[in-house]
Formats: sequence, C-alpha cells, structure tokens
Amino acid sequence: MSKSIMIIGAGPGIGQAVAQKFGREGWTIVLTGRNRSRLAVLSAELMSEKIAVRVVPADATDPTALRNAIAEADRLTGGLTAIHFNAALVRQQDLFSMTDDEVVSDLAINVAGGLHTIRAAAGQFGVRGGIILITGGGLAVTPHADWASIGLGKAALRNIVQAVTEPLAKRNIRIAIATVSTLVSPGSAEARGAANTFWDLATRPEAGWEAVYPAN
Repeated sequence: MSKSIMIIGAGPGIGQAVAQKFGREGWTIVLTGRNRSRLAVLSAELMSEKIAVRVVPADATDPTALRNAIAEADRLTGGLTAIHFNAALVRQQDLFSMTDDEVVSDLAINVAGGLHTIRAAAGQFGVRGGIILITGGGLAVTPHADWASIGLGKAALRNIVQAVTEPLAKRNIRIAIATVSTLVSPGSAEARGAANTFWDLATRPEAGWEAVYPAN
C-alpha cells in the first residue's frame, strides 16, 4: 500500500520542504490550508517535480471542516499514513500590546488548531493506526516576551504531545513533535533540515515523542 501525508498549514518553508522530502520518497502529498491560491501555487510546483499531490482546502480553526477535510484526504489516498500539523500565526508582538481579538485569533490557530488536528487525526486513524506530526518551536522551551503568542502556542502543543504519546501508542498511533529552534525561510537549508527531521520521526518507529532541530 502506498504511503501518504496530509500537511495542514501547507505553505512555503517547512510545509513545502516536508512535501518535497516525502514526495521524492514516493509518498502522496495532500496539501491543506485556508489560502486556496497559495495551495494552487504550491501544488503546481510539486507536480512540476513529478510529486503526486492532492489539494483539500480547510480552515484548521473550524473543527468540523477539519474533520471533513481529513476524511476526504483519507478517501483520496486510500488511507493516510501521516497527518502533519504545520499551521501557525507568527506574530512579533508583546502580550500587552495585542488586542483582545488578536489574542483569541492567535490561540485559535496556534493552539486550538493543533488540538483539533490531533483529535481528528486520532479519530480517523481509529484502530488501524497512523502517525501524527507536529511542528514545534524553540520558543516553547526558551520563551521571549516579544513573541508571546507563538511561544505560547508551541509550548501548549509540546505539552499535549508529551501527554498523549502513551495513550495514543496503545491505539497504534504515533505522535511526535519537531522542535525547530532556528529561523526557517523558504527553500533554505534550514527548511530541508527540518523536513529531514520530520522524515526521521515518521519513518523510525523507535523515535521518541520529540526531536530538536538543529540537534543540540
């Protein structure tokens, strides 16, 4: 059976690099996000590289839409192997200058979106098992006041991944987070390094719940 990965929050940088890495290894790629035009551009780039790709637009902050998108991706691929949550709203701003609406919208993407993905992925994988991958960040363990929102989001995701690793393992579902502790720009060596980290997490059953990139 062919393997496949759904990337939620697909875009330039880590999302594109993961798609390229897994696609070149023969996996089918499913791109998901809110921005349809960005998904179309990325899809065209991947297809030009002879990578099998599907597009399933969805908003990760909408749990019903997300569950439907995961079910559709599962159908299109004949059964997803992995689901990767890579969505984030990166805001360089201190907590006290953010508006109330900004706090709520950031948490909806950076925290709730990740929780929706984990819950929906586990539900879709059911008893057959699967792999859930999460994009983490160094701000989760080394917080900075000027990056309050994204740091909070990455810390929350790291917390939940560690908490649910054992319960999910009993259901034949592996979950892991790559804590990316460096700036990543599209097409960069850092993007490729992060993608290689996700590849290791996905393909090495003995890998733990967290990998840090770059390695300390």
